[in-house]
Amino acid sequence: MEITLPPRHALLASWPRWQVSPLYGAMSGLPPEGSGWGPGPSEGQPGPWGSQPGGGEAPGGWGAAGGTPPRYGEQPYGQGLPSYSQFGGQANQGPGPNWGGQLASWASRAGGYIIDAAVIAIPTAVLYVIGTASKAAWPDVLGALWALAMWVWFAVQSGQYGSSPGMRVMGLKLLKASTGTTIGGGMGFVRQLLHVVAWALCGLLYIADMLWPLWDGQRQTLADKVVGTVVIRVPPEPFSLKPRAR
Repeated sequence: MEITLPPRHALLASWPRWQVSPLYGAMSGLPPEGSGWGPGPSEGQPGPWGSQPGGGEAPGGWGAAGGTPPRYGEQPYGQGLPSYSQFGGQANQGPGPNWGGQLASWASRAGGYIIDAAVIAIPTAVLYVIGTASKAAWPDVLGALWALAMWVWFAVQSGQYGSSPGMRVMGLKLLKASTGTTIGGGMGFVRQLLHVVAWALCGLLYIADMLWPLWDGQRQTLADKVVGTVVIRVPPEPFSLKPRAR
């Protein structure tokens, strides 16, 4: 006996609208045109766009019957993008968790370096002139000892107290980046020695070392990066060869 089935569109037309809509949405991925959902689903059955059984609304608020999907460019669930800092990026150059001050600018650091260099170079040059005029050797020896002693003393000061004479005048302080504490006299000497090594190896390397804070995110020299130090801004102090008591 031959059985004749009605056309497919006739079957679909005979189904309730709320039963046709899930099929349409599942096949096309879009809500049916007009968003006319008709009767809601029966108890215990999921709705066409993520409605929870029992009439609860799906997460996000627009999945329930009668809702509309977000337009192009809108956040679908009201969630903004994560902040830049969540990906490890440095959003600003403010103080670190333990630094207690803003990162120092390259200009202020250069000013402190020039003051320290002047304290060392001016007496040395005067003694050199005296030695040349008198044709005596002792002024040259004294000038060399002065330069070496002051260089070592300033390096130790920067590590033990966080500043040299020039740094104190410019309002600068040297700290360990990871802890926010001073690095000690020995590491201060090592840090200054790295500058000398860069100069001895290659003049261009020394220039790069000195200019690196201009484009570095932490405003560090290459020696700072090796030792792990940063220079921050603090209130300036009057000039003194010896740091004041804390």
